[in-house]
Amino acid sequence: MKAIFNNKIMDWESIGLSPTNRGFKYGDGFFETIALINGEPRLLEMHLSRLHDAAKVLRIPLSQNLEPNNIYKQIKHLQTATGINKFGKVKLYFWRNAEGLYCPSDGKGDFIITIEPYFFTINEIAKNAGISEKTVNYPSETSRFKTMNALKYVVAGIEKKERGLDEIILLDYKGHVSETLTSNIFWKIGHVYFTPPISTGCIEGIMRNWLMKKLKSDGFDVQEKQIRLEDLLLVDSIFTTNALGIRHIQEVDQSSFRIDTFSTKIITSIS
Repeated sequence: MKAIFNNKIMDWESIGLSPTNRGFKYGDGFFETIALINGEPRLLEMHLSRLHDAAKVLRIPLSQNLEPNNIYKQIKHLQTATGINKFGKVKLYFWRNAEGLYCPSDGKGDFIITIEPYFFTINEIAKNAGISEKTVNYPSETSRFKTMNALKYVVAGIEKKERGLDEIILLDYKGHVSETLTSNIFWKIGHVYFTPPISTGCIEGIMRNWLMKKLKSDGFDVQEKQIRLEDLLLVDSIFTTNALGIRHIQEVDQSSFRIDTFSTKIITSIS
């Protein structure tokens, strides 16, 4: 498998772990997942803007290597090296390379870009969703970013598998719906779309923000709103979004929901 490590194309197996790799030692870093559709990395500038915001919060120095033009060129080089030229999933990992324990020395930021085949999801249906009984979201300064410390999602993923669910919904510490295992969650009542606020501890998803802006520009009412499970079970439609597409939820705790075909149509327009 090929990857780009600090602007150099290398075999993944040859990239060693440095003792100053704080992403490995402490989860001191974050990542972005970018959809490659028809050969182009979609919403790249929005992804890099979130990455830059995360670097500011974590006080990790950024170099010009992480500017949009350079990252775009590096992705194109990796496409050529791997032969993945049409559809794929691009991962950009960025972490602090520095000495120190929990309080780091100044150090610098390192990054890796990988790519693998993947098709943008638009018609997938989760027939059976449930509420996590083991994972609860708490808002923090970093909860809106995709950090390398993803243990809560690992625990939720194991629970989802053990319970035989197609999707698992995470609540915040106050009992409000927050997000799903890998996606933001939306619901629809009548002609109004809703999604939880970032204050529930959910990821501030790139597709979430893009879809909210797109729906508003098309004349729809879109609101950030807290909702409890008992009220979620009364809505018309539920769907989830992430950088790689949209997924409709058909049933939660034996309550059934309609498929919102219009949201699928809008998401499809991104390709």
